[in-house]
Amino acid sequence: MNNIEKESPFAPGKPVPIEYFVGRINEINRLQRAIHQTSGGRNENIFITGERGIGKSSLASFARFLAIKNYDFLGVHCSLGGIRDLEGMIRIVFQRLFQEASEKSIRVRLKELLGKFIKGVDLFGISVEFTSDHAQLRTLVENFLPFLREIYYNIREQKRGILIILDDLNGITVQSDFAHFLKSFVDEIAVFQEPIPILLILVGIEDRREDLIKFQPSITRIFDIIELTSMTEEEAAEFFTKAFARQGIKIKPEAMDLMVRFSGGLPMLMHEVGDGVFWRDNDSFISEEDAQNGILDAADNVGRKYLDPQVYNAMRSVTYRSILRKLAKIQLGMSFIRKDIITQMSTQEANNFDNFLRRAQKVGIITKGESRGEYRFVNQLFHLYIFLEAFKAEREK
Repeated sequence: MNNIEKESPFAPGKPVPIEYFVGRINEINRLQRAIHQTSGGRNENIFITGERGIGKSSLASFARFLAIKNYDFLGVHCSLGGIRDLEGMIRIVFQRLFQEASEKSIRVRLKELLGKFIKGVDLFGISVEFTSDHAQLRTLVENFLPFLREIYYNIREQKRGILIILDDLNGITVQSDFAHFLKSFVDEIAVFQEPIPILLILVGIEDRREDLIKFQPSITRIFDIIELTSMTEEEAAEFFTKAFARQGIKIKPEAMDLMVRFSGGLPMLMHEVGDGVFWRDNDSFISEEDAQNGILDAADNVGRKYLDPQVYNAMRSVTYRSILRKLAKIQLGMSFIRKDIITQMSTQEANNFDNFLRRAQKVGIITKGESRGEYRFVNQLFHLYIFLEAFKAEREK
């Protein structure tokens, strides 16, 4: 099979397809418990957090899959990228609720409830455009729970609950009214006499949760936290095995070791590495050479797509890059002590190390640890990228 006819089982930069989802057993059990509790008439609220690339959106998508398939929920996954106000958020939520109501009878009921806010529906009823009128959207904001309650009462013969996932929160958590909105929403559900089965899931890095807490301290008690950490080596190996097996491709042990090592348990990097290796394979058998070349390709892709502007463009000098490659040898996820690292450096590197640390802190690559002279990478993605770059530099010698 030539490369034109091949179809990669990997999806870099996107949530993991359900069929490739592996691991996260404890987290899935917690989500399934929340879904079950909600289906019995309770309100549950969860915040999925973890560093960038750790698989937060993929886990949220899997929760939606479970809620719809196993519990007959009406579930929506709303990306709020670029949204900075409640009106914009509400517009996306109701638009997605209408779009995800696949049963015609439910769609008809939603159109009756929300008709005055809908500007248009396409011929097949799949695409819907909600109003952008600020006054009308403000009505939806102020009556968010009453509208959700009416929606549920109109669909409860067919649906056991409503799941709303709010993802990509970067713009809206810095607005104080969003935190107050969440607090009021949960409080209103609590005091209402009849149960309303609503599961609300927020997805974001820890900084976004801290934004909300700063404006509304009660957020700490409102949301149960599911914090994602790196996947184990066994889970990463299972992921690669399943993904390649779907294309009839086998993996040599030494190639598997490389892919697991250089993806560092970060799902985003697992997809980048897997995709790079997939396109290097020509015989449906991943060799060590295939893995090495694919990892080099992944390093280039990760740099272009995620980090180059923030990391290497700010650290252009040859000396700074050689220092970064020294730091790449530190165990992933671990901090380092200045005096321990400086003993491994050349005279030129050592003379520039303090300037490097100041520069790295300024651009957000490295931050100080808890003890004197201790530093760590701000997130594992930076460390892994430098890990990949060091591997690439070694191969090119």
